[in-house]
Amino acid sequence: MDQENFDWLLLLVRWLHITVAVTWIGTSIFFMWLDRTLKFNPDSNKEGHVGDLWMVHGGGFYKVEKLLMGPTKVPDHLHWFKWESYWTWMSGASLVALIFYTGDGTFLLDSAVSNISYWQGVGIGLFSIIGSWFFYDFVWENRKIKDVPLIGHGLTILWLVIMSYFLCHTLSGRAAYIHIGGMLGTWMIANVFMRIIPRQLKMVEASRKNEAVNPDWGKNAKNRSTHNTYFTLPVIFIMISNHFPATYGHDFNWIILLLVCAAGAAIREYFVVRIDNPKRSKRFLVLGIVLLLATIKFSQGERSVKVTHEAPAVKKAEIIEVKPEANQAIVQTQNQPAAVGTASVTGNINFEGVPPKGKKLNLPSGCASQGDVFSNEVIVKNGKLQNALVRITKGLEAKNFSDVPNKVAELDQRGCQYKPRLLAVRVGQKVDFINSDPVFHNIRSITQNNKSFNIPMPKKDQRITMVFDKPEIFMQSKCSVHPWMGAYIAVIDHPYFSVSNEKGEFNINNLPAGNYTIEVWHEVFGSQIKEISITAGAKINLDFSFKAKP
Repeated sequence: MDQENFDWLLLLVRWLHITVAVTWIGTSIFFMWLDRTLKFNPDSNKEGHVGDLWMVHGGGFYKVEKLLMGPTKVPDHLHWFKWESYWTWMSGASLVALIFYTGDGTFLLDSAVSNISYWQGVGIGLFSIIGSWFFYDFVWENRKIKDVPLIGHGLTILWLVIMSYFLCHTLSGRAAYIHIGGMLGTWMIANVFMRIIPRQLKMVEASRKNEAVNPDWGKNAKNRSTHNTYFTLPVIFIMISNHFPATYGHDFNWIILLLVCAAGAAIREYFVVRIDNPKRSKRFLVLGIVLLLATIKFSQGERSVKVTHEAPAVKKAEIIEVKPEANQAIVQTQNQPAAVGTASVTGNINFEGVPPKGKKLNLPSGCASQGDVFSNEVIVKNGKLQNALVRITKGLEAKNFSDVPNKVAELDQRGCQYKPRLLAVRVGQKVDFINSDPVFHNIRSITQNNKSFNIPMPKKDQRITMVFDKPEIFMQSKCSVHPWMGAYIAVIDHPYFSVSNEKGEFNINNLPAGNYTIEVWHEVFGSQIKEISITAGAKINLDFSFKAKP
């Protein structure tokens, strides 16, 4: 299927999902409200009378009366509220499969989070949605827990905490949130399909046969229905959070998810008990608002996380001593401006063997181009490797470089990929982040030294300027909406570095005389180092070579 038709399929299934979800959730909320609002009518002479209520809507009056099964004869026409929930799950499961389980996990996986395979990600996702139901149901079918429900609540909350942490540290942030929503949604639908409807069927059948109705059936069905109402607000939040990467794209997204779930449950408690227990309802309303305010504050704070990428081990240094014609030493001391030398180091980054092919990407139609598109971790043309950082790592100690370039560096989000894949800048140099796509992106940092950020970029040609005031090898910029999108940013405190171009060339100019260690780094193939001894006026040519992994 071409991308435009696939996008239409996603849109229609999403439309169906939202429509039936609104119907089901609205019905659920209505019946919870109805149970709290019914008033016992002493004038009623019907057996099994619980209460009734008069309502006005659509130019007329509605009278609703609740009668217990058993004393009340089963009516000839009985409406069951179930298909709204079934269609909600079926359409939601279809959406998860279409978005996250197609395209070899383009939206499912994020290399900055974990290095699991596609099938591992699918297995984890399916377990979270389907497998977790068996734990939840085992807990609430246990007779001891039915007698002491507080234990069941504790175990359910503990499971939610563990799964939230686990998924947010294995799947992409967006996928983790949706799978937690799918887990809660499955509990809700399975409550209806596996417990509520079957037990109500038993009660109806017993009433038809004029047999005694087991009151435990009704209590259990009511208990599961109550669970569903507390899951409602968290699930709705997860559905709409898909459009707000400040939540699932946060460094501590699992904590935000748990805080919002707690806030949603507390606010739901307010609506559930506000008639029968006003004081309790107000306490929970205040708790819910405080949790939401705390979540907002927490999400806006400075954050730093440990970089998950580790380059392969550095190879043993190759020592090269260069003796050019000139022999002029340049001596510098700390806190003095760095002298500009006359030596230069140029060379090529070669690649031997067949370069690995990037992961095939299932791009949105706003980003798709002609033909297949692959991730850009490795770019090799004519045996030359692009996007390798070459820099001086030793030999510049006790030197201060204050000549920050005025030129603004650019990191572009174009075709749903970062270009360039590797950007090297000076400490204090301006960096423009650009969105050249007609789709929603965001820029999120993975950093240890510099201030973190997570900023939406919804508009085409939008620019955001950042300045990094601390050296860092390497920080990353990610798009949480499209988790395959990433770039490395090297923030360097001296000017002696270069990034290999499409011809594999690098060029470091104006080096002072001295002894140096020079390193080349690539995100896939790791690092190599060489040592050089250089005097003024030297022109050194160094070639580095990487090989395809076996």
